[in-house]
Amino acid sequence: MMREKEIDRITPNKAMELLRKDGINVDDEQAKIILDFLYEMAEIVVSTYLNEQKRRKFTLQQDECK
Repeated sequence: MMREKEIDRITPNKAMELLRKDGINVDDEQAKIILDFLYEMAEIVVSTYLNEQKRRKFTLQQDECK
């Protein structure tokens, strides 16, 4: 059983600092929007990966039963 674990989120100030190092200047509100987008994308990627792993496991189990 997998438990959901809360992760420490990057603060908007930290995001602004990291982006500034790459020459990208954003304000606090823009940093929040960027972080929300990136966390949403991360959730989609992880969910897609886990669903693919489940599908592959199911397919392998069915192949073994043949």
